[in-house]
Amino acid sequence: MRFAVEEINNSTTLLPNVSLGYEIFDHCSNTRNFHSVLSFISKNGSVKPKEKLNNYQPKVIALTGPFGSPRAITVAPLITMDLIPMVNYGASSYVLSDKLLYPSYVRTIPSNKDLIKMIIHIIRWFGWNWVAFLSSQQDLDGLNLFNKYIRNTSICLAFQEGLSLNANYSQTLKKIDELNINVIVIFALPQYATKMIKSAIANNIQNKVWIASQHWAMNKQLTTEPGIGKIGTIIGITEKLLSLPGFNEFVYKARGTTDVGHNDRAESEVQGKNKTCNQVCDYCSLLTAEEIINEDPTYSFAIYAAIYTIAHALHKVLQCDMNECHKNTMVKPYMLLGEIKKLDFLLSGRHIKYDDHFDPTISYAIVLWRTDVNPPQFEMVGSYEKHPEITFTMNNSLLLWHNNGSVPFSNCSFECEAGYSRKPEGFHSCCFSCEKCPPNTYVNFSRKYPRQQTMTAWNFKR
Repeated sequence: MRFAVEEINNSTTLLPNVSLGYEIFDHCSNTRNFHSVLSFISKNGSVKPKEKLNNYQPKVIALTGPFGSPRAITVAPLITMDLIPMVNYGASSYVLSDKLLYPSYVRTIPSNKDLIKMIIHIIRWFGWNWVAFLSSQQDLDGLNLFNKYIRNTSICLAFQEGLSLNANYSQTLKKIDELNINVIVIFALPQYATKMIKSAIANNIQNKVWIASQHWAMNKQLTTEPGIGKIGTIIGITEKLLSLPGFNEFVYKARGTTDVGHNDRAESEVQGKNKTCNQVCDYCSLLTAEEIINEDPTYSFAIYAAIYTIAHALHKVLQCDMNECHKNTMVKPYMLLGEIKKLDFLLSGRHIKYDDHFDPTISYAIVLWRTDVNPPQFEMVGSYEKHPEITFTMNNSLLLWHNNGSVPFSNCSFECEAGYSRKPEGFHSCCFSCEKCPPNTYVNFSRKYPRQQTMTAWNFKR
């Protein structure tokens, strides 16, 4: 965020002679965070909910963050009720696309709706129909969408669970193993995914396919976990990563000018007396430049794009040209929102544009965790684009499966041989036994989905 602001403030073409200012607040917790939010939307220390938009001039004209859907949903009603643009980089719940509830919520990452559809694309591509879906108890958004979108497919959800941090992860894995499920979707924040993967290693769970949601698809720390290669194949879904030229130099410069004797804990104690928890960070000065640069890059461009979205909209509101802006314009938050809706620009080669729900254009990458090399790598094996048209690609030759190179099997039943028809068994439609066809009948095969087959027995009448 600071890198993007510095770039914009040094630009001679975007907001010329205009400097962006900002305040950074640690989220702290849902309850303590309200002090910060009320400070943002206040005018001279007070909040007037029914004030006309033309008269409303809050402390800030836009806000970015917080990370995570539960946190965003908690504060979004307060921010969006007066049409303050809330340009978010890390909350993907599809309910935030509802403009009746969240009229000024804008995001630079796709919604869970698109991510779930992408996961289903992958499952169907490889012909799997017997899968487990794990999410967090705090955010069941993905699980609900998955259940909704697989209704008219051949996929069966064999096991589902909402995880908590103190859940019995070993017991969950035992249940999945007993059901012979070989494909496991973990749609959860890194803290839940990390505990599950570490538990799989500790419990000697092997030869599974793990589908990682965007939240942890590029988790570099997990790739170096001892034993990670034994649990099977990990496929991650993330937005296509873009490099940010100049970012590394910015970090080295910032670290170089940091006062070595600076005591963050002392600052924490001073600021802890305030109602907000602004800039409190007990460990920030302990991080080296290399540690910052090597952090999970999943949300880097989303944060970068959020700041540039606000800047481009402000550029329009101030009627800037290549040389100057009309600084005397009184900028209201709703003006900024109106311009965000019309934005269409390129940023580091990525198309930045928002639909009617203020959701961005989609550009997903499918990555394979190469834990067999040192250092571990994320290799792009597929992609999904929605601009200018929907395209899904997968390079099967790049997928080095744990199962001797062949696609792992994760189906409830083996397909029936010629001369046999399906006999449904149990609750799930994809579970069946095979029985010999009666004389003078045949089986009609239809290939509705890739590598999936449904069969219907027909009688000849003479």
